[in-house]
Amino acid sequence: MNRPYVTVTSLNLLPGMLKELDEQLPGFTALEGVCGITLNGGCSRGYADALSEIDLVFYLEARQYALWTGGCSPLPLGITRIGGYLYDIKAVSLEEELGKTWDSTALWDLSYARILYDPDGHIAGLIRTKLAERPGRLQAEGVMFSCWWHYRLAGDIWLHRGDTVQGHAMLNTAAAQLIEALFTANGEYVPHPKWLFHLSRTLQWTPAGWETGLMRIMDTGDFSPASLKNRQAAIDHYWHEIDTYLIRLECPEYPLHVMHKTFYDLLKLLLSHETLPVEAWTARAGLSLLSAEPFIRFASVAGDRITVNKHKFFSISPGELYDWHASILNQLHGELKPS
Repeated sequence: MNRPYVTVTSLNLLPGMLKELDEQLPGFTALEGVCGITLNGGCSRGYADALSEIDLVFYLEARQYALWTGGCSPLPLGITRIGGYLYDIKAVSLEEELGKTWDSTALWDLSYARILYDPDGHIAGLIRTKLAERPGRLQAEGVMFSCWWHYRLAGDIWLHRGDTVQGHAMLNTAAAQLIEALFTANGEYVPHPKWLFHLSRTLQWTPAGWETGLMRIMDTGDFSPASLKNRQAAIDHYWHEIDTYLIRLECPEYPLHVMHKTFYDLLKLLLSHETLPVEAWTARAGLSLLSAEPFIRFASVAGDRITVNKHKFFSISPGELYDWHASILNQLHGELKPS
């Protein structure tokens, strides 16, 4: 699988920085309690310039970690100058790193990390363990909803209210979330915002005309209402492209947008029963969701069972609901309503 890569065309200073690092490395590895060292950041992704640092992560034994982070570190932590270059040095406990849950951005950085020192194979083992599973494409559901909320609902609100600056601020958020969804659609970890837009160009799959698309979804124009509408339309176009791609690969028979899938599946689960054990529900969602639309209108909890009133469900008029919920209700009425 081809990974996203840096396409900056300015002078790459990485060879000189790596030469400097090679000269410093014996001193780093000789420090007591160092279990491993990795090169992270932009250098690990193959690019560095005059504004880059050499990002190093030192994996430490527990006692040394306590000393390093308790004011007795043999090296400056954070940004420091060593030799001819800036370094960004991070100290972590190997034991804690093995045990904790890493977020997508941390996993993204780890997925590019270069092992510089690993005498006992602990760092290679940590990387294998943490990167054992790629992100599932349907994990994009939440961010696709949030993107839609920012570009469609908030975008329409600020068009109506006439504040295009606030409107474009909402579309800035939507644009970033759209690209997060694009990474997830590719089974990739989501990068740090510093790299998000740049690396999206070299994803394995992008919508047709993506280079132009990046310009369109970021184009604020003259801040007129027309500029906001044009940008909103561009985000909407690529949102639907990503949505279609996700559905085609993961659930081709599914009839709605990805952002509806959890609610759609949970409603179908309820409607396939007269009563449902609470534990069957809580394996997939919290009970508090039953107090939200449209569940509250036809499902109730009594003891360890959820009672489903299908007559009430089919009696709900879509016009009584928020449009987002109504679209799911319309679909399920068509699929399930008795003739």
